[in-house]
Amino acid sequence: MGLRERALFGASFLLLGGCRAANVPPASEPAKPPVGVAAPAAPVPPMPVPYPTAALHGVPDDFPLEPTGTEPFSPEVYRERRARLLARLKPGVAVVFAARTIDEDEDKRQDAYFAYLTGLAREDGAVLLLTPGATEREMLFLKPKRDESDRWESYRGGLPSRAIEVRTGFDEVKRLDRLPSYALSYARQSHERALSLLVGASTLDGPEPQDLELLHKLSARLPSAQIVDATGELRAMRMAKEPRELEKIARASDITVAAHLEGWRVGKPGMREWDVKRTIEDAFRRGGARHFAYGSIVGSGPDGCVLHYPSDDRMIADGDLVLVDAGAEVDHYATDVTRTFPANGKFTPEQRAVYDVVLRAQKAAMAAVHAGVTWRELEAVAKKVIGEAGYYDFFIHGLGHHVGLEVHDIGGATYLEPIPENAVITIEPGIYIPQKHLGIRIEDTIVVTKTGYRNLSEKLPREADEIERWIAAARK
Repeated sequence: MGLRERALFGASFLLLGGCRAANVPPASEPAKPPVGVAAPAAPVPPMPVPYPTAALHGVPDDFPLEPTGTEPFSPEVYRERRARLLARLKPGVAVVFAARTIDEDEDKRQDAYFAYLTGLAREDGAVLLLTPGATEREMLFLKPKRDESDRWESYRGGLPSRAIEVRTGFDEVKRLDRLPSYALSYARQSHERALSLLVGASTLDGPEPQDLELLHKLSARLPSAQIVDATGELRAMRMAKEPRELEKIARASDITVAAHLEGWRVGKPGMREWDVKRTIEDAFRRGGARHFAYGSIVGSGPDGCVLHYPSDDRMIADGDLVLVDAGAEVDHYATDVTRTFPANGKFTPEQRAVYDVVLRAQKAAMAAVHAGVTWRELEAVAKKVIGEAGYYDFFIHGLGHHVGLEVHDIGGATYLEPIPENAVITIEPGIYIPQKHLGIRIEDTIVVTKTGYRNLSEKLPREADEIERWIAAARK
């Protein structure tokens, strides 16, 4: 960047530091952070002054240019999250890439960390650049605009665009080709030159993650720069859910409970597994869930012993247990619920005996839940119950996981850490004996409280007697 460009850049930066835009509607008061979550160290930076927009030339500001804005919350929610994260990071730079994924409905979705910090859930190829320290800036970089090809999928706006800045909550929106120069410039300006890794690799397989690749390139050009593992800072923020996030997960859980009950009502001997699955997923949609948290699992008899059973094509037989693992999603927030019910409405003595062991294990683990407990402690409780009953070898998976923007939220590293207050987790023990066509899992999504838990799926019966009574009444 030459002297003239630097001068213009500095003048633009001073101009962008003005008061909040007069034509931006006032945002609602951000929710107070949950107990145990640090409040932002600095106020959320204001939006820039209201420059004239494209509306002066006959183009309405509300035209649906991509990205259209943040969801499911207002831009101020995500600005507050970014401000809170900036206060936790060492001076330097940090990046989060919006790697595109595909969900079960073939819907474009973003990396959950990127969506958590930006609210942009369908903007593949974007990058968030944060510069903590003296500069303390946040910039959004978007992929290039291609008029002809973009018209096949969405109307993409040109830059600069005041409408896009207001809708996304970013004062500065640039194109991706400018990311390397901005990242290098701000890394060079920082005294400590910390290159904060916020997401990184989840496994050792596959190519190097894009964020780590960029940080390695920066460190190669700045010998004094140091890559710092800051993944724990962002992970901690996502683990402890905000009240507004809990509302979304609770709503998804309510829809899921109602859908499971529909599955119990129709899941009789003589039906195909996929008929039960279709009934449940139709109930998700009727309840207001546009998407599913994951691919629904319906396994009867021996199929219930296959943890991620994909086929759903077996005819349900008299005497079978039917294992249903299905969860709805509301505004990108998931839930996860599993129940096992008798197709004919009655457990056999052996089925009931094994079912009761699984239920005792779940109740014991739930009774041990509180803020600060670890997964290792909870799993030990459940394994003790199952092991003493003689079924240790048939409990073949972990006890649970975090739930949020992803059904398996945040990542495996959190299993070594204390579970914080307001975390959302599942408790899901199971026993699987394929030689006896006997597979049982009971799973609920719960909120961890200071001294215990709150069960978001408690309205779905768990006791064997309650399940039998509900089925008998529903099938009259």
